[in-house]
Amino acid sequence: MKTVFRPTLVFFGALTLMCAVVYPLVMAGIGQLAFPDQVGGSILLSGGKPVGSRLIGQEFSSPRYFWGRPSATSPMAYNAASSSGANFGPTNPALIDEAKGRIAAL
Repeated sequence: MKTVFRPTLVFFGALTLMCAVVYPLVMAGIGQLAFPDQVGGSILLSGGKPVGSRLIGQEFSSPRYFWGRPSATSPMAYNAASSSGANFGPTNPALIDEAKGRIAAL
């Protein structure tokens, strides 16, 4: 039993270090080098002040804009605090209803 315990702990420690420290740091470094804008959140600036992101759907109220991407957050649309993937497929009734509403308004 004692002969197995030490190698098991060493192996566990090495795998933890590789998978929880080394790999994430290497991937973050590669991401920063290959896609610096996307890794930083694709922040849009107006007058030097951050106003949004190109990667997250935002509400547009001016008539000069078309529509932003549909929001999956509810009950408050475009709530950045609960932003995530909607996982709505093309046959999802909620997505179909929203698309039909936009088509009718157009």
